[in-house]
Amino acid sequence: MRSFLTFIAALAVTGVVAATVQAQIAVSDTSIVQYLERPETGGKVKVVQPDELAKRVSRAEGVIKYDGAKGYAQSSGFRIQVFSDNDYRTAKNNALYKEGLIKQAFPQMETYVTFTSPFWRLRVGDFRSYEEAGNALRELKNEFPQMAREMRIVRDKIQIQIHQGFTE
Repeated sequence: MRSFLTFIAALAVTGVVAATVQAQIAVSDTSIVQYLERPETGGKVKVVQPDELAKRVSRAEGVIKYDGAKGYAQSSGFRIQVFSDNDYRTAKNNALYKEGLIKQAFPQMETYVTFTSPFWRLRVGDFRSYEEAGNALRELKNEFPQMAREMRIVRDKIQIQIHQGFTE
């Protein structure tokens, strides 16, 4: 009985080690296609696809682009869109007014007023995950219930502050 339990324990440890090695190999690949094309996966896969599609399925899309001169890195992430309007007479002033309210209530959150014709937009924050943006969205909606209907999470390029000594 004891040898049977030892055998089962050894089998479980071997499975965990194999799964860990397989996960490390998968992480080093930049896409599922590269993973499938590896000889270690046991199969032969030939994928014919346009370069644009390869770029879209690649994990490299979320890679941080670093520019030391600017003091921040850029990556894909999430922001909260608080305001968007195309009324050329009032949209800019409304965006700037709401930006002031948010900066006063949440000074730690970055705000971004942008004009992409024909829309003036106010977006808030630099969030790496949807959950992080969701928590901030709840705080904003609680603080500004009159603007809650317009607020939503959007995917955007975000800025990540670079700390001293950061090297790539």
